[in-house]
Amino acid sequence: LKMAASELGNADYEWEFIEPPAADFDCEMCHNVLREPFLTTCCGSHFCQACVDPVVKEGKPCPSCGEGELTMILDKKTKRKIFSLDVRCPMWRRGCKWVGELGDRSDHLDEKDGDCQFVDVNCSNACGGRVQRRELPTHLKQACPKRAYVCDYCPFEATFDVVTTQHWQVCGYFPLPCPNKCDVGRVERQNLEQHLKECSLQEVECDFS
Repeated sequence: LKMAASELGNADYEWEFIEPPAADFDCEMCHNVLREPFLTTCCGSHFCQACVDPVVKEGKPCPSCGEGELTMILDKKTKRKIFSLDVRCPMWRRGCKWVGELGDRSDHLDEKDGDCQFVDVNCSNACGGRVQRRELPTHLKQACPKRAYVCDYCPFEATFDVVTTQHWQVCGYFPLPCPNKCDVGRVERQNLEQHLKECSLQEVECDFS
């Protein structure tokens, strides 16, 4: 089936038509389904705007008939017909079952308000991560470094990354291993100094030396 690139600025998004589009909907330059179809006034040929724009800017003749002065108009009727064709969501390989008109594709994939559960979206905590929409709740709860997090050892609360990379470096309740590797194992940071005074493996100076 013929594919059409979407107009969402992402080359990875391609749309598979449920039924092969008519040949009349092909661009006469790239031979794909027209995107922003423009109609020439000289011979009635159709071109994608992106395909024919360089021709116009460079002052070249019509690619179809060779007319020297190329003028065009946006073919809104053809655009409406193309936008009414049924397509499959480009995320179908991930499991999306959506089928709808090409003209509705943007609404389906919209990161903010779309309903496609398989499209990648930005983390709402602005952590920089991108996950499939359906995985966002789990990401926010379990994986996002910017999620709210309470220290495992005291009531201090901040984001996960702040707690684990900054607060734990100073938390008085954070368990530290005894430097002497005694049987006590780990001691709260605030109690470590006292522990070393009592640790059976702590070296001390001999009173008689």
